[in-house]
Amino acid sequence: MKTRFALACAAAALLSQPALADWQVGPGSQVQFVSIKNNTIGEVSHFETLAGTVTDAGEVEVRVALDSVETNIGIRNERMKKMLFEVGLYPEAVITAQLDAEAVAALSIGGVTDVALQIDLHGQTVTKDVQLSVAVTDQGVTAATTQPILLNAAEFGLEGGVAALQEIAGLNAISRVIPVTVALQLTPAD
Repeated sequence: MKTRFALACAAAALLSQPALADWQVGPGSQVQFVSIKNNTIGEVSHFETLAGTVTDAGEVEVRVALDSVETNIGIRNERMKKMLFEVGLYPEAVITAQLDAEAVAALSIGGVTDVALQIDLHGQTVTKDVQLSVAVTDQGVTAATTQPILLNAAEFGLEGGVAALQEIAGLNAISRVIPVTVALQLTPAD
C-alpha cells in the first residue's frame, strides 16, 4: 500500500534542479496489490486516490484513501472497505520516509536507492525496506519499487477481515501475504 518512495524520487529530481524544492504526488501515481484466492487465482487491484508530498528536507508522506480500492467488482470493493479495511475507523493508509542527504547526493539523473518506509495501516505501523528506481522526466520525477513489497495481514491486524472475506465469498483460501507495488509520479508543488 503505499505506495515509501517519493523521497527517492524527489532526490533525483532535485539533483537536476539548481535548488531544492517541494514535490507532490501527481496524476498517474499507483499503488497496486495482488490477492490470491483458492491458491490458484491471482487478481490485481489498486487504489484510485493517492496524495502526498516530498519536502526539500527529504520528508515523504503519501496518503492512500482506502475507500478508493478498485478490484473491478463492485460488491468486492464494498466488502473490502467494510470488512477488511474498516474505512469508517481507518480511512487511509499513510506511508512516511526520510531520505538521507547522502542518498540524495548519490543519485544522478535517476538511479536506484534504498529507503525505509513506515506504513501506517489499520492502526499499526510497520517498517519495510524497499528499493526504488528513480528517473527524472520532463514532468518531474518517477519513482517505482523495483520489487513487490510483501505485506502480511497479521502485521496490520487484518487477519479477521481476511477470514471474514474468505467466509462470505465461500473461498477455501485467501493469501495472508499480499505483494504491493508502488509507482509515483512527482511534480513540483504549487
